[in-house]
Amino acid sequence: MRGEFSAAGSLFWVSMRRLVRSRQTVVSLVLLGFACVAVMSWAHRRDRSPAEFIEQVFLTLFSTLLLPVFCLSYGTAGIASDREERTLVYLLVSPLPRSLVFAAKAMASMAPAVAWSMGGLAALCWLAGEPGRTAWPVLWPSILATSIAYSALFLLFSVLFQRATLLALAYALFLETLVGNLPGIAKRLTISFYSRCQIFAAAEELDLRLRGLLNPEIFLPVSGAAAQFALWAASLGLLAIGLAIFRRREYT
Repeated sequence: MRGEFSAAGSLFWVSMRRLVRSRQTVVSLVLLGFACVAVMSWAHRRDRSPAEFIEQVFLTLFSTLLLPVFCLSYGTAGIASDREERTLVYLLVSPLPRSLVFAAKAMASMAPAVAWSMGGLAALCWLAGEPGRTAWPVLWPSILATSIAYSALFLLFSVLFQRATLLALAYALFLETLVGNLPGIAKRLTISFYSRCQIFAAAEELDLRLRGLLNPEIFLPVSGAAAQFALWAASLGLLAIGLAIFRRREYT
């Protein structure tokens, strides 16, 4: 058993190093660079407020584009990259149990995704000056839970589909946006809904007035605690489903 965990640890480090040195990192770096330039331009005016940072930078740029791309870049590569490179079959015929293979690959893909999400948010908050630093405590708990939930979802995509990146990109940029803006309770099927609920609740506690973004009759929000619970529960549920499918599915 000790040898199996040691092998799983080695697989984790090898997989994470390969992901960090991949084209996903280059894409993430380029996108974050453009975002940093945009935020520096946005912060040029000195009368910005934390609420404006959340409305105009975070909700418009980071949570809609950067966060999903960071997570899908690494989440979908967790299993799908090995399938494309024909190396997954060698892992599956090794003495290492499939559950440990999945755990190592999952942690290897989620670690850089969460690091990019949290680091990118920290960079944008710092570049935005005082409004960003004031908004940081409102945003980071939600982004931590959301990035893990997105990573778990896109890892499930990589377990199910060989071309997982394209499907995940379509889901993140179109379905999440479309369903997340529908009236009624349909939006509760999306991860972004619970992320926004948690942010709105935290902003209200810090007396940050988010103008026009939260119409209770249309948005139908849940409490911040319920949103946080939903995000963590979704993460665990998606990982459990991915593990169950990975243990039984035949890959070629």
